Amino acid sequence: MKTNFIILLLFLFLIIGCDNPVEQNNSKLQVSFKNNSAYELSNLIVSDKLIGTLPSNSSSKYIAFDNFRFDTGMPDEDASSEVNGRVLTNHYRGYWCGTEKITIDSGKYLIEIEVLDTTLYLFCKNAPTIDYP
Repeated sequence: MKTNFIILLLFLFLIIGCDNPVEQNNSKLQVSFKNNSAYELSNLIVSDKLIGTLPSNSSSKYIAFDNFRFDTGMPDEDASSEVNGRVLTNHYRGYWCGTEKITIDSGKYLIEIEVLDTTLYLFCKNAPTIDYP
């Protein structure tokens, strides 16, 4: 009886431990995406990584990245998604010369996505910036 109980506990531990493999990842950089738009984002891809489908007002699990780029506090990675049968991108980001480009390889970030007209806009409230002495 004791052996069965231990095997059952071990089995439950393995199931619970494997429930969210992204959170178990040892990556130093993890990013979650939140869809703030009124549309379902299908086939969402950010920085060549498939995020999947995000219904309106929902968030993804945290996803491991090797690195992620920001420019003056704004996410600076290519993103695309299907919205109502059309592929939308953020390829025109409107950055000017003299901006602060930074690539990070650690931290935990929530990137919010909005759809305006035919463009995806990505925002991050706790984006890293360059610290000047």
